Amino acid sequence: MTFVYWENLKENQKNDILNSCNISKDVLEFYKGNFNIGDNSQTVTLLNGLSSISNKEKATPLYFYLFNQICIKADGSLSEILGNYCQKIVLSFPSYVVVYLGKNEGILKKYAQYLGYELYFKEEGTSMIEYSYSDFKKMLSEKAIRTKQYSDALTLFYHEIDQIMNEMD
Repeated sequence: MTFVYWENLKENQKNDILNSCNISKDVLEFYKGNFNIGDNSQTVTLLNGLSSISNKEKATPLYFYLFNQICIKADGSLSEILGNYCQKIVLSFPSYVVVYLGKNEGILKKYAQYLGYELYFKEEGTSMIEYSYSDFKKMLSEKAIRTKQYSDALTLFYHEIDQIMNEMD
């Protein structure tokens, strides 16, 4: 199975998405570098929009790319809320996301960091993340595409999450 990611699109394909899709002003401003992310309601609104797109939408590669950019740039209190959004993104299109993470170790480590932190505190009863680690893993295995690439990437992802959770002890 082949997935389309923003980084692999040609400029004319990117422009087509930017000009033809119903993309919010905040998304466009963030893409253009005119939106400062931080611990504020405008960033939360942006995150809600980026994490609620359907995988059948033409703008999915853009939204996924921008969400990943936030994960890379986040620090402080913003990074503390990203675990919930990472879980939502992964569960919304597991094959698309997990295959990407398997090819991009840097962002895989970011997702694992944000998720591992929240999942650890979910086990302690102090996180508002929607699903526990065991439920999260069960859902990913149920939604999984049956390929070696997906399986290998998922194993690596779980390993990174486990490491983060173990470091919390």
